[in-house]
Amino acid sequence: MADRLAATGVLLLGGGSTRFGSPKALARFRGETLAERGWRVLGEVCDEVIAVGKEADGLDVPFPVIDDGVEERAPVFGVLAGLRAAANDVCVVLPVDCPRASPELLRRLVAAESVPRTGPLPGAYTKAMLPELEQRIAYGELSLRGVNERTIELDERLLTNANTRMELLAAAVADWAEEREDVRAAILVGSQVRAEMPADRFSDLDVILVVDDPERYANDASWVEEFGVPILTFLEPTAVGDQRERRVLYETGEDVDFPLIPLAALDRLESSENAGDLVRRGYRVLTDRIDLERRLRELAAARESDAPPTQRELTELASDFWYHALWSAKKLRRGEVFTALDCLDGYMKARLVALLAWHARAVDPTVDTWHAGRFLERWADPGALAALESAYARYDLRDVARALWATIDLFQGIEEETAARLGLALELDHPELRRRIREIVLDPR
Repeated sequence: MADRLAATGVLLLGGGSTRFGSPKALARFRGETLAERGWRVLGEVCDEVIAVGKEADGLDVPFPVIDDGVEERAPVFGVLAGLRAAANDVCVVLPVDCPRASPELLRRLVAAESVPRTGPLPGAYTKAMLPELEQRIAYGELSLRGVNERTIELDERLLTNANTRMELLAAAVADWAEEREDVRAAILVGSQVRAEMPADRFSDLDVILVVDDPERYANDASWVEEFGVPILTFLEPTAVGDQRERRVLYETGEDVDFPLIPLAALDRLESSENAGDLVRRGYRVLTDRIDLERRLRELAAARESDAPPTQRELTELASDFWYHALWSAKKLRRGEVFTALDCLDGYMKARLVALLAWHARAVDPTVDTWHAGRFLERWADPGALAALESAYARYDLRDVARALWATIDLFQGIEEETAARLGLALELDHPELRRRIREIVLDPR
């Protein structure tokens, strides 16, 4: 270990943890609590470490905590209390929710007596700044910005603070990925990084792992224990790119999807359906050894227009739907209720959703139809949404027949209106197709 510096490490424990849901200081990060980790990292750098927080919080931590002396919560109070209590002139201040701050990063801050260009914490402060801090507080100014005007460039990924459990888990994945040479890149996508329709408390975490050997991570799930205690984990196909992903539910409530992508499959992934849309909606690079971020920027910039369907595409989709309507009718007539229901409310509804997206863009070319029916209620035709209420069935032969005909009516109506709006022909003989289905299953409505 490098020699410790003549500086005081100040660990800030006084945050409210409002979005986190429980005291952040006690949350676990790769085998230790955030409080333990912060204390350890500061101890590797500084010859003195003190922790500042709220006595009223009663945190169960294995070291003494200095009370910052106020009821209000703001980092400035912790910095002030730390500087006053420090034996050294220079203090490096570390919020407990900044888990990726390394000893090397803290050493740079101390050596330069600086703060990161991106913000005031973590950062170095000196006793000479006490009058400025005291004056700010007296005037009700609680921001630390500008107290230390000396700034340095640091890796922003190491400065991320974890305000939610999902952010903490993402930081743990990034920390782990940096240690493993066979993990070529880790990319966060989905609702956690989207600006539109962002994450809520029900959202999962999607982390794409580009690895040398996906089978290793698919067949041995022990690596997911690096990020918490899993209570469920399994494999399933990815939604994009024809690969596999490991899904995990942790005991603290986070559910995470880890698509496992071999390096050789990146080109196929980038050209796959929906990949560009996924990236354009937002991503965050956790680690990158292959300059993947450049490729992602190019993919996001190559805006794909949602072109209206051609005559061939409309007829192809409609033929697919009507074929399976007849197929489901045959299964139902044979008494295979489950098989008919599965096709009706699965495969056929997926064809209907694709048609609804074409229809919505025919009405308004600027509308965002997302993918695979996501947020259907925001963009689909209101009349179609109302009709969907009766287009799903119970596990009952007569009710499946009713829902089958309701779905046929809905699809046919949207098909006809879409064709009319786009100037396309209806090449299928709807009356004849309906006659063939009716010969097998009557409409019970």
